[in-house]
Amino acid sequence: MRLVIVGPMTTADEPLVETAPVEDILSAIESADLQAPWEEMAPDLRVALPRRRQLPVGPDELVSHTYAPGIETVLGLDIGPAMLFVPPQQLDTWEVTAAEAFERALDNVRERVAARKQFALVHERIADVPTLAFQSREGWASQLLLLPDELVRVFGDRNGLVLAPMRDLVICLPLGVEREFAHWLLDEFAEIDMNALDLPPLALVDGQLRQAVGVPASLRRTAATH
Repeated sequence: MRLVIVGPMTTADEPLVETAPVEDILSAIESADLQAPWEEMAPDLRVALPRRRQLPVGPDELVSHTYAPGIETVLGLDIGPAMLFVPPQQLDTWEVTAAEAFERALDNVRERVAARKQFALVHERIADVPTLAFQSREGWASQLLLLPDELVRVFGDRNGLVLAPMRDLVICLPLGVEREFAHWLLDEFAEIDMNALDLPPLALVDGQLRQAVGVPASLRRTAATH
């Protein structure tokens, strides 16, 4: 297993990103029983989305899977204040296939979503743009991009531009928002989170996620005047 330090998000009244103390991370690693059977470890399996900053291991050393619309992922084991990457050798130990492991990892997220009766959404205006944000407080919010039906359950039946700048944060913007603004917002989060994700803005349209395409409104207006 390989280690990635992942700081959990905090409430709006506290710092946006909080990195777990090193002693807590080391304690979690020492407590992790990597020889435990699959049945015991499976509930903690997660899908890890691509990061902006280089992973501590090469992608060829990990089990990977690409989800629509072109999101390349690897497997991780959530041990609380940190996440351990799952190499092929660990799957051999568990005697499960990569397909089974990825399916179980997403099933874990589905179970978390189903266990909630309601979702606390944060409504904010950033640079006068209305935004809607969700944090699970359990580290899996970004994985909703791999489960569009669950993403709709959280955000409601709406169209929008979806950002996942951090492991436990998804943001919904108006679908027609300037693309420059969306990229600026992603860059702002990357500045404060060493584990920022590397995902482009995605369009949520009629319950389906796709790559966000189209000419920004400012460019359309400029073209129309010439």
